[in-house]
Amino acid sequence: MEAQWIETLAMVGATTIVAAMATDMWSSARDRTVELFRHHSPDRQADIETQLKANAALVARAGDAERAREALVGPWQLELEDFLTRHPDADKDLSALAAEIRAALPAAQQQWVQHNTARDHGINNAVQHGTQHNHYHYMDDRSPRTPAGLATDESQG
Repeated sequence: MEAQWIETLAMVGATTIVAAMATDMWSSARDRTVELFRHHSPDRQADIETQLKANAALVARAGDAERAREALVGPWQLELEDFLTRHPDADKDLSALAAEIRAALPAAQQQWVQHNTARDHGINNAVQHGTQHNHYHYMDDRSPRTPAGLATDESQG
């Protein structure tokens, strides 16, 4: 499995698992996540159970649950990247788990916000849910020009 695919799938899994923390469906999401590790990586099951319990408690105690969730996505992405690197055959199971959890989340947790900033003539290419959006920031009043060889939203449609 390619490294980029592992990173992407791990991010999807991490954001979905963390979004479920401290919601009404957390118990089910936690149990399914533990089951995924029990099936593919039984040596990590106890650690994962402990980590999930501690992280969910942190989100529940936090004054700003969304901020707590955002902070936990990175460590969970790394955990899932390691998991998928060691068990590439678990990719379909993790995808199914993420889809199952996402479908059961409250509407507020089903929306993902992504902040991207391009500065100093920078180019920012952001992808969320499979759509490429290219944004170009210029320091003066020039009309945006597409660098040679890059597609824009307009050229794709």
